[in-house]
Amino acid sequence: MNDLSIFNWSLKRTLAHVSDPIERAKIQVFFIVFLLNFPKIGISLADNIINNKGTPFTGDLIALAITVIILKLLLARPAIVTLLIHTALIATSYYIIKSLVSHQLSIPVMQHIFMIITFSFYGLGRKWGVFYCLLTALAVTFSVFTQQGNEYIVVNSPYSEVSFSVIIIILNFIAIGVSHYYFHNALYGTLDEKNMLNEELQLTVKSKTDFLSTMSHELRTPLNSVIGMSNVLLNDKPNKEQKESLDVLKFSAESLLSLINNILDFNKIDSGKIELESIPFDISTLIRNACAGFGTKAGEKRLNYHVQIDSQIGKQQVIGDPTRLVQIIFNLVSNAIKFTHKGMVEVRAIVRRKNQDGIIIRFSVKDTGIGISPEKQKIIFEPFLQASKSTTRNFGGTGLGLSIVKHLLEQMGSKIMIDSEVGKGTRFYFDLKYATTELETSSTSEVSEKEVSIDQLRILLAEDNAMNILFMKKLLSTWNAQIVIAENGQEAFRLAEENYFDVILMDLNMPVMDGYEATKMIRKIVDSTKSNVHIIALTASASDEVRERIEECKMDDYLSKPFQPEELKGKLQIVQERIANFNSL
Repeated sequence: MNDLSIFNWSLKRTLAHVSDPIERAKIQVFFIVFLLNFPKIGISLADNIINNKGTPFTGDLIALAITVIILKLLLARPAIVTLLIHTALIATSYYIIKSLVSHQLSIPVMQHIFMIITFSFYGLGRKWGVFYCLLTALAVTFSVFTQQGNEYIVVNSPYSEVSFSVIIIILNFIAIGVSHYYFHNALYGTLDEKNMLNEELQLTVKSKTDFLSTMSHELRTPLNSVIGMSNVLLNDKPNKEQKESLDVLKFSAESLLSLINNILDFNKIDSGKIELESIPFDISTLIRNACAGFGTKAGEKRLNYHVQIDSQIGKQQVIGDPTRLVQIIFNLVSNAIKFTHKGMVEVRAIVRRKNQDGIIIRFSVKDTGIGISPEKQKIIFEPFLQASKSTTRNFGGTGLGLSIVKHLLEQMGSKIMIDSEVGKGTRFYFDLKYATTELETSSTSEVSEKEVSIDQLRILLAEDNAMNILFMKKLLSTWNAQIVIAENGQEAFRLAEENYFDVILMDLNMPVMDGYEATKMIRKIVDSTKSNVHIIALTASASDEVRERIEECKMDDYLSKPFQPEELKGKLQIVQERIANFNSL
């Protein structure tokens, strides 16, 4: 609980600084009880003034001042509520004992006794509850046994023997104390159990996140080799039959990658960690590239597959998140082809409005598939739910795709819409508004497309996976680049210390020493030429935590597995251009 300004008089503002519900309840009850002191003191003051009582009048003013001070302390320093409760209980106990000594067992005295018992148990806990309960019980018992004359302090006793009344009073105190004790146990026991369950739930969530992160790495690593080798072989001028087989292989691997991404993204959505990029991209080219891979799959099912892009879009540069847009389109088109046996699948992007403020584009994916009934349309966007129990058996899938599409579009400020009729097909559509930017000039394009040779780069590859090493060797050999291999972080550090390299491709998860630690040690090498080597992290998990660690270790760049060969080549060309510019100075 944070302290507030000493001038704070707002209970609402005080409670806003208190997170624990029990502490909030203590403060609220304590505040109300002391707030009721004002009308009590007002009544007492009026009585004293009317009846000209001097001494009690002074006492009332003191009580008023104490009440104001305690309320001020409570509102400004809520953390000391326990101390204030102790103070109030001690003062009340003094009042009770003083009243009992003068043999005044009145209704207000009894009420104060019950208030002490209640406040002590629920404000301070079981131990203090037992203590204050015994204190008041002993005070009453002592007062009864120290009576003056033959009159006991018993109010309207129904019993003929006074001793019976004393016994009943004691038993009642025991009953009150025991009932509060066990009710307190039940209440706080439930809260403790809830806290334990919350802690276990947090551990479970962390374990799930760790598991998914590990699985991501373990699945992406072999996929990197499969997709990478497919690209290498496709660039090796295969014959028509070989190309068709490689296209199927690559498409299947990328579909598996999409499934893995969906599972990981659902976990991010579930924990509220999805972040959108805001970068310029050519929307027309992006859509065509995103849809191109489905041509083979549609052809296998003899479907008419069309991609239509509004001519107004042209090569429009927009600001947004291209990766998430591709993911949305990929999920929708994949579903359309999956659930369509004959007919067509059509992807369209049309301009709804275009002005200086930006552009609004409607994206739609239409098919002539099995369709979705109105009652099923209400559940298909829920995670792990599909239109029928037979869907997974007949068509496969996890039921995550549409749920992710829905959440991503909501985060983009849009909404997924559906038109569907059973047996006739389905149309999903949504609108996205983008800010526009100037299209890159032709001179910029010429520079970006300029071929930069990387055959002179001295490259160190730190990688422990044999298939990835084989893939990287073949890939770099197509560019006439030579590499040195280090199979763990420790070996990478030794080679970097003994040799001069231009680039280190550093896998992050390796035995003996991981990529993070190896990078830290390389940056500490005395020779600045060696320590300032350009390091590109190779990671199967490009999460926010991983990116933060990459920056902390002072790596220069990162590449997420599986990557396209041109992505790596582009990064290596940038390094080569920097070296060439430096040497020309």
